[in-house]
Amino acid sequence: MWHEARKSERKVHDLMDAARKRAQRRAVFLAKRRGDPQQSIQVIGSRCRMYRDDGLYQATQDQQGLIPWNGKEDILIDRFDGRALLDFIREPRHGRAKEKSEEEEELEEFVNFERYRDLIKHRRRGCRYFFELD
Repeated sequence: MWHEARKSERKVHDLMDAARKRAQRRAVFLAKRRGDPQQSIQVIGSRCRMYRDDGLYQATQDQQGLIPWNGKEDILIDRFDGRALLDFIREPRHGRAKEKSEEEEELEEFVNFERYRDLIKHRRRGCRYFFELD
């Protein structure tokens, strides 16, 4: 009975030691990875041949490979463009910030006062370790 208890205790200690060593190795590995990010930049290149094709270049410049998008002649896209899979293109919002009424400006000023009131009160009392107002 004593031998079995001792044997299981050794097994538990061995497992704990293995877990501790694994955690240390993991910490060292992660510390190396967390180092300077510029040290982990890899640039990979391969040779390729360039073939000059004046006809293809001119066709691209003349926009011959473009197709009308969604039946609209004024919107042209490349035939391999992913937008061809969309049903519509959302118009960009160019709306200016609308003018605030005097009541809205007063309300916003009051809300800002309430937002920073505690900070200003603490600063007057000399508690400068919470924040630093410029």
